[in-house]
Amino acid sequence: MEIHEYLRFTRNLVVLRKASGLSQEAIASAIGICRASYSQLEQGLRQPDLNILFSISDFYHIAPDALISCDIQELLQKFFTQQNPGKEESRLLKLYKRLSESSKGRLLERAEELAQLEILKKKQILQTEH
Repeated sequence: MEIHEYLRFTRNLVVLRKASGLSQEAIASAIGICRASYSQLEQGLRQPDLNILFSISDFYHIAPDALISCDIQELLQKFFTQQNPGKEESRLLKLYKRLSESSKGRLLERAEELAQLEILKKKQILQTEH
């Protein structure tokens, strides 16, 4: 493991543990090592052997290479940013939940019509620009 991969791995361990809301003790127990050993992994004082790497990978349901090569914090931020609706989306969702099933169906049909109109407008704009 190269130094930049090793640093990313240690940072990813901390990010994943904090995101999961678990203690070092809980994760260490789940992957079959003592808390001190897990702490050393997070601090970069110890490199994982393949068994530990695969145990951590299994625990978090993440590919071993992703633990080493990906910036997990950046991926989590992108994921949660996409998962948190804006004010308009939240308002639409609240209104939608109050509708009857038939009204929901009509609303979806109308939304599809509006989406198609937007596509046509964009095509017309592109055609007039050329």
